[in-house]
Amino acid sequence: MKYAAIMFDVVESRKYNERYDVQKVLMDCVDYLNDIYGYAIKKDVVSSAGDEFQGLFLDLQSAFLYIRKLQLLVYPIELRCGIGYGEIKYDVDEWPSSAFDGAAYYLARDAITAIQGEKSNTICFNTKCKYDKYLNILCSSDMQIKSKQSQVARLIELIADIMLPIVFREEDRLFYESILERRCRLIEQERWNKVGGRHSRTESVNIDYEFLFENVEGNIQKKDIDGLFWVDEFWAHGMSTKIAQIMNTTRQNMDRYIASGKIKESRKMDKAIFELLGEDIWKSI
Repeated sequence: MKYAAIMFDVVESRKYNERYDVQKVLMDCVDYLNDIYGYAIKKDVVSSAGDEFQGLFLDLQSAFLYIRKLQLLVYPIELRCGIGYGEIKYDVDEWPSSAFDGAAYYLARDAITAIQGEKSNTICFNTKCKYDKYLNILCSSDMQIKSKQSQVARLIELIADIMLPIVFREEDRLFYESILERRCRLIEQERWNKVGGRHSRTESVNIDYEFLFENVEGNIQKKDIDGLFWVDEFWAHGMSTKIAQIMNTTRQNMDRYIASGKIKESRKMDKAIFELLGEDIWKSI
């Protein structure tokens, strides 16, 4: 049986004065997502060495969902991730992911090695399929959009993902309240550690979590019609107005953030990659 192994590390982790904050945010988010996506995990994602992590998933779609959500959660921390798809040598229930071996892990290691020079969020797939190069171009284009987003635009993407996820899971309001406080501290660290004196101001945010979790769309989303030759916009009617209310701003201001951050395009790309990973071409390799 084939599994999807993920390996990821922190981009430029030494730029943060308080490495503990980075590790704490990562560990808390990894633990949270191990629970949220536990149904699709063969072996929990764990730290293998310092700020390097690895885990094993039942399929490629779940591995992508996990790392995509983790990248949304831990901003401004950025992650390089390699995803391999293949068999494992030993299947011992008591062993953690870091003790496992086999083709899935070898391919994931080769993938993350190939993107070692990247300085922003990156996902690279290595499945030994001839379509890997096209999949990775989609991932690269998606990450290019996200890399140019402002702090607020990244937060809007996260809120949109809570309201209308690719796959619905019950979320924890208290977790999001605590993680936002920590990520604001990390944003401050990132600003003052940048070289060259060009510091963008930290944008203040005020999220109404109660209203947010009252407006979770869950599984209520448009279903793609078989035979269509494009991917539908992954954005529910009225979401912009609701997110403006959640973030205590105007609809016009929200529209500017969504347009300048290309948030709808980014979410559509995420959905396209997810759906592509569910096609039979990956199941037959």
